[in-house]
Amino acid sequence: MVERLRLSGFWFLYTQMFRQMVRASLWAPLLVQAVLAILLAMAHYYIFSPLTGPLVRSWVHLVNSDFADVFYSYPAHLSLLPYFFGVARMVVNILVEALLFGVVIDLLISLYRGEKPILMQSARRAAGRYLQLAGTWLVVIVVLYVVNRYFNSFLEDVLGYSLRAAPRRLLVADLTLRGITVLIYSVAIFMLPSIMAGGVTFGAALKRGFRLFSRHPFVAIGLVLIPYVIGFLPSWALSDPARIVNNFTPELVFYLVLIAIVVDVVVNFILLCTSLKFFMDQTE
Repeated sequence: MVERLRLSGFWFLYTQMFRQMVRASLWAPLLVQAVLAILLAMAHYYIFSPLTGPLVRSWVHLVNSDFADVFYSYPAHLSLLPYFFGVARMVVNILVEALLFGVVIDLLISLYRGEKPILMQSARRAAGRYLQLAGTWLVVIVVLYVVNRYFNSFLEDVLGYSLRAAPRRLLVADLTLRGITVLIYSVAIFMLPSIMAGGVTFGAALKRGFRLFSRHPFVAIGLVLIPYVIGFLPSWALSDPARIVNNFTPELVFYLVLIAIVVDVVVNFILLCTSLKFFMDQTE
């Protein structure tokens, strides 16, 4: 039976989210993540800093030695900054993002159950489940990376020609890839709540994510799609940093990276608040 999407119930999740926006404790873990990302971006921007410069030089040689020397020439430095910063941020996210999300989720669980949220208690609970959280999020990040990295190459192998030679087909492929990304997130958003609320393993969390998605696909997709659209503009602007460098001031790339980090804080807050409320309404 096709699920009927009740808009009143869907927007109820957003009214609950708006009520939580005044709580500083919910923002704290996301701001920690943003500060880490900003420091990481600054290290890649101020490449000759005596404090972080040697570390960044070693890092860029490790990631891609072919581009390492070019990275230290201006303005190519700004063209490559999103690439090297993006890989570094992905590594940091594998290590700490799931933990910080777990803290926010635990705080929200207390709020939605009518209990008093205590930041340090939630931090201890999330730390106690760090391996499950980090391992689960590692799988999600790797799957998303592989899909986004090789999807177009896979299509070109299947179709037998370069997508860049056909702009319309490249656009269709890009839209398809974004749709696949949304679908993956529509399952993944319920996995960390399963671990924090029920203490389940990765396999059980994955099954629960698929179960909720299969029963409520429109709601799950909608919960991901709205914040995804909010975060689309900064990511789209940074998709071709060379064009920004050639047509505008090169430093604009760095400023856009900072804007994208700030937007991510809002996007993650919306996604965590709405998806967890829906998860709890369906499972408790």
